Amino acid sequence: MNLLNLDENTREAFSKMVQTLIQKHKIQPVDIFMNVLESQEAPEMNYWMTKVLVQEHFVSAQKEIAKDEADESVKPLQAACLLQNVGMVAALLELNAFTGGMADKDFQLAARISSKHEDEALMGLLMRYAQELGNLEIMMKALQNSPIQ
Repeated sequence: MNLLNLDENTREAFSKMVQTLIQKHKIQPVDIFMNVLESQEAPEMNYWMTKVLVQEHFVSAQKEIAKDEADESVKPLQAACLLQNVGMVAALLELNAFTGGMADKDFQLAARISSKHEDEALMGLLMRYAQELGNLEIMMKALQNSPIQ
């Protein structure tokens, strides 16, 4: 699945970039991941950097990265939605970086965040992902029936 329809041939350049950051500049993969999360760069860069870090350098795409004010766990998918990082959201969806299904907490929280921000690009990605898995109706019903928290 390639939600952004990006050219697979461009991945190699990002793989080399990450390798250089790790080997030459001694930056830890998890630190690069956090920088990508906060990045305002082009979606393509954030997408490939996320994929490379998770698939080649084993950064956890589901590890808690913070706690919210209610002391709930914040995972990369929710944080990327909050920061409106379309590239990272697409990569994390493709990597199944959430627990449960379309109607469960992790995915629904990402959908509610995107909906609350009225971010059409992010909502479009979430809907396309759900549609490709045959779960768009499930996602939309769950979103409609759950309050924004």
